Amino acid sequence: MDVAESAPIFVVGTGRSGTTLLRRVLCAHPRIHIAHELSFYVWRDLAGRRRDAASFVRYFFRTFSFRWQRLDPAEVLRRLPSAPDRPEALPAVFETVMRCLAEREGKARFGDKTPGHASHLAQIYADFPEARVVHVVRDPRGTLPSLARMPWASGADLANAFLYEGDFRATEAYRERLLRVRLEDLVAEPEPTLRRVLDFVGEPFDPRVLEHSAHPPHHDGAPPLPWLAGAARPVATGRAAGASLPPLRLRKIEWLCRRAMAAYGYAPADPAEVPEFSPLRLWLAILREVPETVRTVWILGRLMARYRDPANFDDPATDALFARLNPGAWRHYPGFEMPRPPPLPAAESGPAALTAEPGAGEHAAR
Repeated sequence: MDVAESAPIFVVGTGRSGTTLLRRVLCAHPRIHIAHELSFYVWRDLAGRRRDAASFVRYFFRTFSFRWQRLDPAEVLRRLPSAPDRPEALPAVFETVMRCLAEREGKARFGDKTPGHASHLAQIYADFPEARVVHVVRDPRGTLPSLARMPWASGADLANAFLYEGDFRATEAYRERLLRVRLEDLVAEPEPTLRRVLDFVGEPFDPRVLEHSAHPPHHDGAPPLPWLAGAARPVATGRAAGASLPPLRLRKIEWLCRRAMAAYGYAPADPAEVPEFSPLRLWLAILREVPETVRTVWILGRLMARYRDPANFDDPATDALFARLNPGAWRHYPGFEMPRPPPLPAAESGPAALTAEPGAGEHAAR
């Protein structure tokens, strides 16, 4: 497929669906580097549209998403074609960050893996009309139980099903423009699946993508989190993962995610293998999760409110609130404490980060 080399590559999808695995696979390609969760548009929403462009850039440079990249903001600013003082200049900031990270790896193609960017496809396509978006999906009978074990998700299948179905609705409107890849296909048939992905993004197949663990990025940009280490390896998928669930929970997940399952080609479990339940039993099981779902939304709302002020990023009170999001998940990671992201260079940690002169065309404007 004929694709411009300047076209960024975006990997999106529900958390725990295989986006990290696909990112690591693509990073093994000699021409591709995909950044780890820059979350540019997520932070843009959190910062508030009333924040002016220059203020947002200062804010973004202080986020943990940017700080884990270990990239000097002054270098980004020097590469910009003009000062980032207008909203229309913000896409160039995002593109320059992705380009800097790719060039640090010696790669020509650049991109980003942020699961939550599935909800921002309209803005992505407006800012980058030639963007190649790969949407990774996984059977919800594997995804939702995995999410329930994540400290950043919910312990309730109901809450996580909202994420799963929301991801489906957000991407379905762009079905003709993006490439949808099932994790099960990536694991079971890696070469034909990756040939399809690479053709879509406009790059030749390279066998190194089949041995991604032997070709990791020199500067990964991902924090040292135990769930990320596991996500970079192939996992049990599909009904093989769901087979270990209690029958009522499995049928509940199937019902909650029935629209996305049908669209993705995941069939319900065989009634000969898994008993079916009455609508009343299913509804009672779902209603029992309403209090935990409401609690999750409440905690998440408070957390997002704190993230609007960069002074709260490294505040222990923010850490304590995050720990309350899904307290039961921490038992899967005994003794683990969330690491602090590295600090920015001292001269660039505050408002001075925007005093560097933008480059005069080092980075051509699109």
